[in-house]
Amino acid sequence: MTRAAQSPRASRHAPRPVALAWLLLSLLCAGALLGSCATAPGPGAGAAPVSAGSAASVASAPASAASAAPALPPAPAASATVLPMRASSFAQLPGWEADDFQGLWQAWRRDCGARVALLARACAASASISDSDVAAQRAFFEQWFQPWQLLAPDGAEQGLVTGYYEPVFAGSTTRGWPYVVPLWGLPDDLVDLPASAAGPVRRGRRVDDGDGQAHVEPFWSRAQIQSDPQARRQLSRHVVAWLSNPVDALFLQVQGSGLLRLPDGSMLRLSYAGDNGWPYKSVGRWLLDQGDLRGTVTMQTIRAWAQLHPERVQQMLDANPRVVFFHAAPLQQAQRGPLGALGVPLTALRSVAVDKKLLALGMPLWLSTRVAGQPLRRLVFAQDVGGAIQGPMRADLFFGTGDAAGDAAGRMQSPDHMWILLPRAQPDMAAAAP
Repeated sequence: MTRAAQSPRASRHAPRPVALAWLLLSLLCAGALLGSCATAPGPGAGAAPVSAGSAASVASAPASAASAAPALPPAPAASATVLPMRASSFAQLPGWEADDFQGLWQAWRRDCGARVALLARACAASASISDSDVAAQRAFFEQWFQPWQLLAPDGAEQGLVTGYYEPVFAGSTTRGWPYVVPLWGLPDDLVDLPASAAGPVRRGRRVDDGDGQAHVEPFWSRAQIQSDPQARRQLSRHVVAWLSNPVDALFLQVQGSGLLRLPDGSMLRLSYAGDNGWPYKSVGRWLLDQGDLRGTVTMQTIRAWAQLHPERVQQMLDANPRVVFFHAAPLQQAQRGPLGALGVPLTALRSVAVDKKLLALGMPLWLSTRVAGQPLRRLVFAQDVGGAIQGPMRADLFFGTGDAAGDAAGRMQSPDHMWILLPRAQPDMAAAAP
């Protein structure tokens, strides 16, 4: 349903239009990522979109050095992509008053722990609010943030939400039947390829020329690793754990993190450390294109297909050239979620993965979608990324840990509408405006 932009709900906390306009202009121009900047409308403006390829400057990296892959150089700056937004209000957010805020404040505290520069003042202002005072929490977001509806470059309001989770598999840190499928840690020769490099591969490996010099070649794809004994030998030096099933290994790589239950009963947490730089390709899409499946493909149907066609499993796996590398560490806090790309633990049904080239990690988002046919309208936080999550209207909702979360995540594929909550100009900030 198309929602026309309306004036925000009257509030004693609402900033003057000029203050918000100044703040948005400064946010969108900061860093000069586009080299130009359009003036943003103030609250109450019409439906004209904000030219915000630099909501990527709203999408600047967090101030802390926290990262899911600290051994790799930072990603290149966002490209000059127009990201339209429409001024909105909390009164226009579907279901805003109905959100029970369960787990919300925990996710917000974790956001603040990442020291995102754009959120520093709001985090400081929220420090005294009780974890149990939902009314104060709701009032805090209404005072400190301004909703802007996200639009696709063509003006479309509807996007797509999928789901992901943290799987739990049986595994081992030593090779021995049935644990013979390797999970690799970050190779020490993995490097980023220059932006000017041709082809889809973004990471490479250093190769010794034999004369003390070295050159860089694109890193191996999944199929190349499978067919090249030398590649497997080199990667074998970086194995962090072993699984019994190659489809489990694929799902673990697609999810980006997981828990292993070791033979002695202890638990090992695997977290994303990096990848081989190849683009992600959906094995579900491959199965559809091959004519093996029809309709909606879930993790459950992929696993069932693999059990019926063991002789074709490797061919299916090779359809996704992307390989994910992991950190491995003993599980210390069973109730803490896996680390996302923001460097903070994820919170079930409050954390989403987004395209960080367009949306800032750490930013609050209002999500309106459906789960199992029922409306899901809630405040979430952009705390993770995913290889398949591309575009401003795309989100991946974290469902939690274990089989129940995996069942829900595997079936999640619903249209969505999203709003980004940008910090309002506060009085002392407005006073500093030119």
